[in-house]
Amino acid sequence: MTTNYRDPVQLAQALIRCRSVTPVEGGALTLLEDVLRPAGFTCHRLTMTEPGTPDVENLYARLGTGAPHLCFAGHTDVVPVGDESRWSRPPFSAEIADGVLYGRGAADMKGCIASFAVAALDYIQAGGLKRGSISFLITGDEEGVGVNGTVKVLEWM
Repeated sequence: MTTNYRDPVQLAQALIRCRSVTPVEGGALTLLEDVLRPAGFTCHRLTMTEPGTPDVENLYARLGTGAPHLCFAGHTDVVPVGDESRWSRPPFSAEIADGVLYGRGAADMKGCIASFAVAALDYIQAGGLKRGSISFLITGDEEGVGVNGTVKVLEWM
């Protein structure tokens, strides 16, 4: 079955299946870049570093250059799963049971990223971006030490 990345549930499932345990990117940022770039977003992959901490990959994607500028911020990294045998469902399976999506990051925050990404893409496709810009600042360092993510991307900007 082909994944429809314009469906927020299917995009959330694809993101959950990425093993993006801090500080590993796990394919989640690559997936988002692959979804946003065809819609016209200019994507920047930024690896940030700080002595004594692991390097972290981040994604900044933007469509448009003017104001107003709406930026969605989020993270694709998740905390370690611990003993996977203690989970009622595999943490990276993105299984749906009784209408509930299960998996590491479903609520915090891969499901949220999928929702706002698809909403933005739908808005753009419907002709909604006539002025201004929309961007995504997605880090892989929210669940870790938190020094190689959002703050450094904002400084880069």
